[in-house]
Amino acid sequence: MMLKIDLLEQTDRDVVVVESEYPDGHVVASHTHKRVQLLHAISGIMQLETGQGTWIVPPGFALWIPAGVRHQLRTSRVTTRSLYFRVDALRRVPQACQVIEVSPLLRELIDAAAQVPVLYDIGQRDGALMHLLLLEASQSPAAPFHLPMPRDGELAAICNAFFRAPTQSITPAQWASRLHVSERTFYRRFVAGTGLNFIDWRSRACVLVAISRLSQGDSVTSIAMDMGYEHPSAFSAMFRKVTGRPPSVYARRAAA
Repeated sequence: MMLKIDLLEQTDRDVVVVESEYPDGHVVASHTHKRVQLLHAISGIMQLETGQGTWIVPPGFALWIPAGVRHQLRTSRVTTRSLYFRVDALRRVPQACQVIEVSPLLRELIDAAAQVPVLYDIGQRDGALMHLLLLEASQSPAAPFHLPMPRDGELAAICNAFFRAPTQSITPAQWASRLHVSERTFYRRFVAGTGLNFIDWRSRACVLVAISRLSQGDSVTSIAMDMGYEHPSAFSAMFRKVTGRPPSVYARRAAA
């Protein structure tokens, strides 16, 4: 796989498209690319990890990965289309990983691009298609599916453990106690490490795990209960505050 991509990245074209299928629980080992990658989830859900944090990519979304950024991918019954762009072909080059929503037009362009020969004719229809794909991808809106992780070893270990089993019932005082610092020191340390306050980070972690579970068919009620909410409505309100949409939207994406 990596050898094939390495060879394709040397192709004399602005865009190269690769489709891949991954079994449940598959891990793509840490690696980098020479080109900017747009990783599109056709089905299943992906979790991308870098030194800067974790990104969740549900169906219907895609993830920009800048050239040279080392990343590891965890998959759950995933089919992807990866688009590899020459850096100088993009009008707006992503400086960090970023999840974007795939519009109906962008989805159709990606589908069409997957059928184009690797050495497509730049001056004909295929070249125009790829140019339009470049323009459309560059202006797609960002989605809040990034969970920043601190580099502080002790704090990072706690954050990673929380992400594996998030709950809204955990308090700053409990984490401060585990780190043997005051709450005020904990707050400063947490914001410095993640760029978010503790409550916002906790909510975002819950939402990202919820999206993953919704895509696998879990109910809103069961997710809310597991995360310590007394009523699903309270969980749904938090979810809508973070994403701008109710959790049912992501359940429908999984069922589509």
